[in-house]
Amino acid sequence: MGEFVKGIKLCYNYMKHGGFALIAKTEYNVLRWYPFAEWKGSTMNIVNTIIAPAFVISLLMFVHELGHFIVTKLAGIPVEEFGFGLPPRLLTLGKLRGTEYTINAIPFGAFVRPLGEDDPTQPGGLASKGKLVRAAVVAAGPAMNMFLAIALFAAMFVIGVPSPTEGVGAGIYGVEPDSPAARAGLQVGDTILQVDDFILQETNDLSKYITPKAGEEIALIVRREGGVLPTPLRLTPRVNPPEDQGAMGVRYGPPLAKISYPWWQAIPLGVRHAFTLLGAMFMGLVEMLRGMLRGVMVPEVAGPIGIAQVTGEIAKSGLLSLMEFIGLLSVNLAVVNLLPFPPLDGSRLILIVLEILRGGRRVDPEKERLVQVIGMAVLVSLMLLISYFDLLRLFSGQSILPR
Repeated sequence: MGEFVKGIKLCYNYMKHGGFALIAKTEYNVLRWYPFAEWKGSTMNIVNTIIAPAFVISLLMFVHELGHFIVTKLAGIPVEEFGFGLPPRLLTLGKLRGTEYTINAIPFGAFVRPLGEDDPTQPGGLASKGKLVRAAVVAAGPAMNMFLAIALFAAMFVIGVPSPTEGVGAGIYGVEPDSPAARAGLQVGDTILQVDDFILQETNDLSKYITPKAGEEIALIVRREGGVLPTPLRLTPRVNPPEDQGAMGVRYGPPLAKISYPWWQAIPLGVRHAFTLLGAMFMGLVEMLRGMLRGVMVPEVAGPIGIAQVTGEIAKSGLLSLMEFIGLLSVNLAVVNLLPFPPLDGSRLILIVLEILRGGRRVDPEKERLVQVIGMAVLVSLMLLISYFDLLRLFSGQSILPR
């Protein structure tokens, strides 16, 4: 069984830190105070298809494992290996303070191998330590995912994010790929001030003017990042647009303005936003489970292929959109890893709680390992099933992103 555990653990390590994510269709507010997921499409170039998803998954896995690594070291537990990428090993960078640093063949994320991870008889090993130490090491991974999300959200507030404001015009909250608006160069965060000679005094003036102009070329005066574009954007509204897209292919609302914050304000805003998302995801997860029990909701999840598709779509919308998505996914993975299902971090925390309730008596290590192996097998099977549906969704041209 040892070889089976070794092989399946590689698949689990990928899944646990980026192989799948729950997508809960819940209503919540984000940085721009409107649904962030407003990009659709399935045609992705090689950069968006390979490089961006590989970077996102690797970053999330690396940060998660870095959390485990830091707390393990602080607790005085030897770490035998910190690997960049997943096995098999390509080369060894060196050894520092008892830890071997390696580069591995599968270029996604990282892993940590502490001494005595599952062997309580190993002197000085992780499993031989007290309950609080082990709990701190386990919780450090999800905690680092939250820290990454906070850092990204705070950086976005410093850079500046489009936010609803008062004034004339209609803000662009979403642009459909291959629509007249997309081909004309209209972007999320833009504000349309004028159409031809008609100044938009109210947001709804846009649809009032566009509707009778279907099939005719129009010129848009657009404000972008605080300045008016020197050249009008020209497009022809569609006479028979696809369902829910509109003649131009945009979702619009109140005018938008880019607002930046100093770092001492951005950090608390980033913290608040990250924990708002955390709460919304837990509530969405509860609602999803209730719906499943009632038989009225099918859980929406994304596997490796789905994450690649979503990342590729969002990467097209620019750096801020990608930063926001990474932050959202990082919070998502923190939630997933806290689920009490073996071999996720949440299951290990549950075992520690059970140990406390039993007066310090631990679950038999052999039984715990068996449960972990079964859990790994279930998660790998789940990943394959999810990937199958991801492929169906990809080839059908559907987007995973909620509308």
